[in-house]
Amino acid sequence: MIDTDRGTPGVSLREAIAANNPKHVKDATMFLSWTWRYKVREFLQALKNYCIDQELEMADCYVWVCFFCNNQFQWLSGEPHDGVETFGETVKQIGNVVCVLDTFKAVESLYFSRLWTVFEVFTACAAGVRIDFCLMGDSEDELMDTTLRMLTKSVIIDVMNAQASDKRDELKIKGLITATPDGAETINIRVAQLFLDMAHRYMKTRL
Repeated sequence: MIDTDRGTPGVSLREAIAANNPKHVKDATMFLSWTWRYKVREFLQALKNYCIDQELEMADCYVWVCFFCNNQFQWLSGEPHDGVETFGETVKQIGNVVCVLDTFKAVESLYFSRLWTVFEVFTACAAGVRIDFCLMGDSEDELMDTTLRMLTKSVIIDVMNAQASDKRDELKIKGLITATPDGAETINIRVAQLFLDMAHRYMKTRL
């Protein structure tokens, strides 16, 4: 397929699906914050569990996932792109972010080690959009078996040591962070507190 905007072969998976099965593509109801290192089976199961837990009809849920919605041909070709700006606009437009966590333990977490995910959460928080999370694998049992004191020690955010696959994105994001009035430490504190508050509410509903 030809990308009509660029005039070159290669489109996003979303566009390819829409061309063949348009009923499966609609405006997203949730923006998924996740990492490419997740196992597909666990990732999908976490989303199914989330829909069941939130009493959502899966057929009515349309997710924005970077892997499907970004044109990977363009991103991998080295063509200029502003992923940071595109992301910010997308989050505000959808207005609902769901973070897919592998674990709350920062020392083991893929999620908290990735710069994009931490920055996504901070941007969503600053924009005032709804933020929630779902858990993969055995993470729910781990969370319910922990104490609030242990949880507080586990959730550690260090945005300046987090990494992005694309170094251009990493440099731009960290440049934006250092340019903010309060800097990286404020982001670390706000994101960590957000997850602690969400985890606390999650645990209370299951006691």
